[in-house]
Amino acid sequence: MRPTVWFLGWLLGLLLAAGCPPARPAPQTPIQPGTPVRPGGPTVAWTRVSTAADLPPPPRPGSYQIHMIDVGTGLAILVRGADFAMLYDAGTNDRDERPMRVAAYLAAVLGPSGDELCVPEGSPPPTSRTRIDHVVLSHPHLDHASALDLVVHCYDVVRFWDSGRVNDTVFYRELLSGIAASTVTSYHTAASVPDDHAVEVKGLSVTLPRWERFSEGDTVELGAGARFRILHAEAKAHHDPNQNSVVLAVDLGGIKLLLVGDAESGDRKDPSYPPGDVEEFLIASHPEQIRADILQVGHHGSMTSSRRGFIEMVRPRLALISSGPKRYGKITLPDREVLDELGRVGATILRTDEHDAACPVTGRIGGDRGPGGCDSWVITIDQAAR
Repeated sequence: MRPTVWFLGWLLGLLLAAGCPPARPAPQTPIQPGTPVRPGGPTVAWTRVSTAADLPPPPRPGSYQIHMIDVGTGLAILVRGADFAMLYDAGTNDRDERPMRVAAYLAAVLGPSGDELCVPEGSPPPTSRTRIDHVVLSHPHLDHASALDLVVHCYDVVRFWDSGRVNDTVFYRELLSGIAASTVTSYHTAASVPDDHAVEVKGLSVTLPRWERFSEGDTVELGAGARFRILHAEAKAHHDPNQNSVVLAVDLGGIKLLLVGDAESGDRKDPSYPPGDVEEFLIASHPEQIRADILQVGHHGSMTSSRRGFIEMVRPRLALISSGPKRYGKITLPDREVLDELGRVGATILRTDEHDAACPVTGRIGGDRGPGGCDSWVITIDQAAR
């Protein structure tokens, strides 16, 4: 553990032991759709999406969209402006879900792309390829990455961001092999680039010719008025790849989005316990940058993340929880304690699991099979509407 992080954790524990807990901020008023997050700021609205007819029109200059794609038990976030597209994770743990759910959603939003593998069986293949400027894999777990090899195959992914933490599995090897085979994709990790640009995964060596290294604190321009800053990225092999989660602070025209993947505080504990692990590091190292209007809630709403100290530092107005029916051990997420903690700071919660048991509509994007597709959400940020 870093010395600064250890000291702050020790000081917080000393204050609590002395009966002097830090003052808790007053709860915020829940935001209403279509209203400014703060006086004079951009407006934020959201809508549930199940079918292609539910999708709003593309963002115009001065506006942005955040799509939380309902993939069942997993995570996929698409961030769009008028001049860029960024995908953060795309995977599921549900057997009845298929990577085609993500491909179908991207085709409905960005336009069809690729070959016959990229469209439902019986549909005509696209005649062109569509660009995705950035794809970010928070960490190499199946529920965050199972659809990414298909995304890389179907779309012209310009820059692929990965912690560099190797998961010795077939799905991760296939993903890296797809990146290596692409003629347009450059690969970026927090790991040092080996001289031969090769990595061993599941018994095979994969050579990634266009490989560059990035670092914590790097800022990347997305498009007009939009950028992200890397707050956490670690390549070393922790016991759990969740600890390697690439954390991004995204600025969309003045609205702040915090993407944390499965960044955790440690073991499953009540949110009242002091933050640990990655959340403790973020509080100590980036206290201003983690303040966000919109939070992708860590680890699908598990009590391994979202400690009270962390949530009170972020103070989100909107909390995005992507979860599904598959159990993690004996637990189906999100945890009620995490939902209560988000409610205490006045956050409005959007969830992808509300109709997993029985979706009331037919014609879901990506098909009606599986738990996903019913509860995708699109958050629209509009500067022009001020």
